[in-house]
Amino acid sequence: MAVYTTQKTYHTKAHMGMIDVTEDFQNAVKESNLSAGTITGFTTGGVAALTTLEFEPGLVHHDLKAALDTFSPYLDERGRVIPYRHHDTWHDDNGSSHIKSALLSPFIVVPFVNGKLTLGPWQNLTLVECDTRDRVRDIVFQVMGE
Repeated sequence: MAVYTTQKTYHTKAHMGMIDVTEDFQNAVKESNLSAGTITGFTTGGVAALTTLEFEPGLVHHDLKAALDTFSPYLDERGRVIPYRHHDTWHDDNGSSHIKSALLSPFIVVPFVNGKLTLGPWQNLTLVECDTRDRVRDIVFQVMGE
Protein backbone atom coordinates (compact mmCIF):
# COMPACT_ATOMS: atom_id res chain seq x y z
CA MET A 1 0.00 0.00 0.00
CA ALA A 2 1.37 3.39 -0.98
CA VAL A 3 1.22 6.43 1.31
CA TYR A 4 1.46 10.09 0.29
CA THR A 5 1.47 12.95 2.82
CA THR A 6 1.22 16.69 2.28
CA GLN A 7 0.20 19.70 4.35
CA LYS A 8 -1.46 23.06 3.78
CA THR A 9 -1.81 26.19 5.96
CA TYR A 10 -5.03 28.19 6.38
CA HIS A 11 -5.95 31.50 8.01
CA THR A 12 -9.18 30.98 9.94
CA LYS A 13 -11.73 33.34 11.48
CA ALA A 14 -12.76 33.07 15.14
CA HIS A 15 -16.08 31.75 16.48
CA MET A 16 -16.90 29.07 13.92
CA GLY A 17 -15.33 30.56 10.82
CA MET A 18 -15.41 27.94 8.05
CA ILE A 19 -13.33 27.23 4.97
CA ASP A 20 -14.37 24.84 2.19
CA VAL A 21 -11.32 22.58 1.80
CA THR A 22 -12.88 20.03 -0.58
CA GLU A 23 -10.65 21.07 -3.48
CA ASP A 24 -7.53 20.72 -1.30
CA PHE A 25 -8.50 17.14 -0.40
CA GLN A 26 -9.09 16.36 -4.09
CA ASN A 27 -5.75 17.96 -5.05
CA ALA A 28 -3.92 15.82 -2.48
CA VAL A 29 -5.50 12.70 -3.99
CA LYS A 30 -4.47 13.84 -7.48
CA GLU A 31 -0.90 14.61 -6.36
CA SER A 32 -0.62 11.15 -4.80
CA ASN A 33 -1.09 9.45 -8.20
CA LEU A 34 -3.19 6.79 -6.45
CA SER A 35 -6.45 5.64 -7.99
CA ALA A 36 -8.29 4.10 -5.04
CA GLY A 37 -8.02 4.26 -1.27
CA THR A 38 -8.70 6.73 1.51
CA ILE A 39 -7.58 10.23 2.36
CA THR A 40 -7.37 11.38 5.95
CA GLY A 41 -7.31 15.07 6.78
CA PHE A 42 -6.12 16.02 10.26
CA THR A 43 -6.05 19.55 11.65
CA THR A 44 -3.25 20.11 14.13
CA GLY A 45 -5.10 22.79 16.11
CA GLY A 46 -6.54 21.86 19.50
CA VAL A 47 -9.74 23.80 18.88
CA ALA A 48 -10.25 23.37 15.15
CA ALA A 49 -12.25 20.66 13.42
CA LEU A 50 -12.99 19.01 10.10
CA THR A 51 -16.46 17.96 9.02
CA THR A 52 -18.74 17.62 6.02
CA LEU A 53 -21.68 19.88 5.38
CA GLU A 54 -23.51 21.62 2.59
CA PHE A 55 -21.35 24.74 2.29
CA GLU A 56 -24.16 27.27 1.98
CA PRO A 57 -24.58 30.62 3.80
CA GLY A 58 -27.26 29.54 6.28
CA LEU A 59 -25.20 26.66 7.65
CA VAL A 60 -21.82 28.39 7.34
CA HIS A 61 -22.75 31.77 8.84
CA HIS A 62 -25.40 30.78 11.37
CA ASP A 63 -26.91 27.32 11.80
CA LEU A 64 -23.90 25.20 12.83
CA LYS A 65 -22.66 27.85 15.28
CA ALA A 66 -26.15 28.24 16.76
CA ALA A 67 -26.50 24.49 17.20
CA LEU A 68 -23.10 24.11 18.88
CA ASP A 69 -23.73 27.18 21.05
CA THR A 70 -26.68 25.25 22.50
CA PHE A 71 -24.24 22.66 23.89
CA SER A 72 -21.36 25.00 24.61
CA PRO A 73 -22.19 28.73 24.64
CA TYR A 74 -19.40 31.31 24.71
CA LEU A 75 -21.37 34.31 26.01
CA ASP A 76 -24.31 34.61 28.38
CA GLU A 77 -27.43 36.71 27.69
CA ARG A 78 -25.61 39.83 28.97
CA GLY A 79 -22.62 39.35 26.67
CA ARG A 80 -20.27 38.04 29.37
CA VAL A 81 -17.94 35.10 28.78
CA ILE A 82 -19.41 32.00 30.42
CA PRO A 83 -16.94 30.49 32.90
CA TYR A 84 -15.59 27.02 32.17
CA ARG A 85 -13.15 25.21 34.45
CA HIS A 86 -10.73 25.13 31.54
CA HIS A 87 -10.36 28.91 32.01
CA ASP A 88 -9.08 28.34 35.56
CA THR A 89 -6.32 26.09 34.25
CA TRP A 90 -5.04 28.27 31.40
CA HIS A 91 -6.45 31.73 32.28
CA ASP A 92 -8.05 32.04 28.86
CA ASP A 93 -11.58 32.23 27.49
CA ASN A 94 -11.91 29.30 25.10
CA GLY A 95 -13.41 26.48 27.16
CA SER A 96 -16.46 26.48 24.91
CA SER A 97 -14.15 26.19 21.89
CA HIS A 98 -12.66 22.95 23.17
CA ILE A 99 -16.10 21.43 23.65
CA LYS A 100 -17.24 22.47 20.16
CA SER A 101 -14.15 20.98 18.50
CA ALA A 102 -14.54 17.76 20.52
CA LEU A 103 -18.17 17.45 19.38
CA LEU A 104 -16.95 17.73 15.79
CA SER A 105 -13.53 16.08 15.21
CA PRO A 106 -9.96 17.06 14.31
CA PHE A 107 -9.94 14.55 11.44
CA ILE A 108 -12.02 13.12 8.64
CA VAL A 109 -11.50 10.09 6.38
CA VAL A 110 -12.94 9.95 2.87
CA PRO A 111 -12.68 7.10 0.37
CA PHE A 112 -11.77 7.81 -3.24
CA VAL A 113 -12.28 5.74 -6.37
CA ASN A 114 -10.71 6.33 -9.79
CA GLY A 115 -8.88 9.32 -8.28
CA LYS A 116 -12.12 11.06 -7.21
CA LEU A 117 -13.48 11.69 -3.74
CA THR A 118 -16.72 9.77 -3.09
CA LEU A 119 -18.68 12.78 -1.83
CA GLY A 120 -22.36 13.41 -2.38
CA PRO A 121 -23.50 16.38 -4.48
CA TRP A 122 -24.07 18.68 -1.48
CA GLN A 123 -21.22 17.40 0.67
CA ASN A 124 -18.24 19.71 1.18
CA LEU A 125 -15.23 19.04 3.37
CA THR A 126 -15.00 21.94 5.80
CA LEU A 127 -12.38 23.31 8.20
CA VAL A 128 -14.10 24.86 11.24
CA GLU A 129 -12.36 27.29 13.58
CA CYS A 130 -13.85 26.83 17.05
CA ASP A 131 -11.44 29.16 18.90
CA THR A 132 -12.29 32.65 20.17
CA ARG A 133 -9.53 34.22 18.04
CA ASP A 134 -8.48 34.10 14.40
CA ARG A 135 -5.81 31.46 13.93
CA VAL A 136 -3.35 29.94 11.50
CA ARG A 137 -4.15 26.24 11.07
CA ASP A 138 -2.56 23.37 9.21
CA ILE A 139 -4.25 20.36 7.72
CA VAL A 140 -2.12 17.28 7.19
CA PHE A 141 -3.46 15.21 4.27
CA GLN A 142 -2.48 11.55 4.17
CA VAL A 143 -3.50 9.50 1.17
CA MET A 144 -3.30 5.70 1.33
CA GLY A 145 -4.18 3.27 -1.40
CA GLU A 146 -3.15 1.85 -4.70
